[in-house]
Amino acid sequence: MAEISTRAEGRQESAMLLRTLIAVFDDTIDAEHVLVALHRSDQPSEQISVVLREETAGNANLANRPVLARAIAASALEVASGWLVGLASLILPDRASYLVAGPLGAVLTSSRDPNPTGNKGRPPSDEAQGNPFIDLENRQLIRALTTFGFGEGEATYMERRVVSGSPMISATSDDLELLRTVHQIFARFNAVYLGLAHTEHHVASAAARALRLGPRSGGEVVVSDAIAPLRRRSANEVDEQESCALPRGRLVVTLQGEEIGTVEDMLNETLTPLGGEADILQSSDEVEASERVIPRYVVVAYGGVLGLGRHFAALPAELVDCDADPARARMTLEEAHSAPRYDPDAPLSRGDEVAIREHFNVGRYWLRENLDAEP
Repeated sequence: MAEISTRAEGRQESAMLLRTLIAVFDDTIDAEHVLVALHRSDQPSEQISVVLREETAGNANLANRPVLARAIAASALEVASGWLVGLASLILPDRASYLVAGPLGAVLTSSRDPNPTGNKGRPPSDEAQGNPFIDLENRQLIRALTTFGFGEGEATYMERRVVSGSPMISATSDDLELLRTVHQIFARFNAVYLGLAHTEHHVASAAARALRLGPRSGGEVVVSDAIAPLRRRSANEVDEQESCALPRGRLVVTLQGEEIGTVEDMLNETLTPLGGEADILQSSDEVEASERVIPRYVVVAYGGVLGLGRHFAALPAELVDCDADPARARMTLEEAHSAPRYDPDAPLSRGDEVAIREHFNVGRYWLRENLDAEP
């Protein structure tokens, strides 16, 4: 009986182990097909990671788009951009730009190299010969991979593939059935390399928290643009922690009573008052107990006929009196209707937020020194 019990406990312990399954592809189109298949098979997006060297956008139509939107379009991953969590555009020490998402991307954006070697740049002779990837090393990516449990040699191999342009996708989970499904999808779409590693639970917890807080530049990593860590509150769902509970359909007017539109959605940020680098490994219970939900934008809809041709604008929540009915916004009708258009089907990036907040002449709430401070 004791032997049977030990075996059962062993199987249970094995099932609870976190594993990271990773795949490298030769073609971005294969990576796009994988992401679409993962999305359609209802895989949890917060467990899916992507690291992809950005392609140069040669299309003139992309020139005026925000940094992140341009990077997504150039990488052919637009079909999955609204599903991936923590999507960001980074500039790493090899002086190249990368598109990252998910737990691995979150660790990468928060990484700090204890022994930075400085930007090596591209050797002039190599650039002249058209070999921009020779002798470039991305220590941040290798460190992120080893943090998730991969060996130094395996991590170095994958890093070199990514630097040379190969897309990398991974799934981190303790669900064996999920990992089997992901493995089948990876194999179906021509993965040229597959790797599996045991990942410590504290690493996954740290990555999950980093995804909630949003990317922060660390060391030589530059976050050129990123998906804002905002959560939509669709339908009539109202979080009891929200300080602004505007139901969908509530009328929004100017201080003079001119109708701006009706509430379509709210974009909220979840804040934790914990600060500093060490607290990234706090337990999930500690983090959740200290979270606050802060409204950042009131999405209003206006115009159109019978629901067709509707326009959407994201109004900074600090300019809207949420307690009034109708809600009153401190802006003119012209300011509201000439604001940068909001696309409800696409994620809001930091670049989009900058444009919105500059239009309304309000500060950037994320440039605060202390997360405890009320924005």
